[in-house]
Amino acid sequence: MTGKLIFGKGTQVSILSAIKDPDPTVYQLRNSKSGNTVCLFTDFDSNINESSQYTNNSEMFVSGNTVLDMKSMDSKSNGALAWSNKTDFTCKSAFTQNFSFPSSEIPCDAKLVEESFETDINLNFQNLSVMGLRILLLKVAGFNVLMTLRLWSN
Repeated sequence: MTGKLIFGKGTQVSILSAIKDPDPTVYQLRNSKSGNTVCLFTDFDSNINESSQYTNNSEMFVSGNTVLDMKSMDSKSNGALAWSNKTDFTCKSAFTQNFSFPSSEIPCDAKLVEESFETDINLNFQNLSVMGLRILLLKVAGFNVLMTLRLWSN
């Protein structure tokens, strides 16, 4: 068996997403110094169609649909990004104008814009562990160089 799929004439293939009960949420990240804004639209239904596009003379970019694979939680989610360097850019306007919905039953509930973003405690612990190991490696390398130079000086 070669793992090939062979379809006859007139065969239709339907792919159903494994995302159950989508609960769309928009996360907004804003740089206070430069005014740049990035919006992440997650957990929306697979039937929402979005294509990558530049709008308003390239002042705003909205990415196409992407499947986010969250291995730490063993789940997948749909996601899309929008960003702009305009100071009056809002996530609500980006996603309500640019997402086309096949029916009115699938809302883009941009009222759920999260203005704060909490990091994952496991990710923070892993980052701290990596920094600790790097410091330990630098200490060991420095000690080895110091001892080698001391041995050569004798």
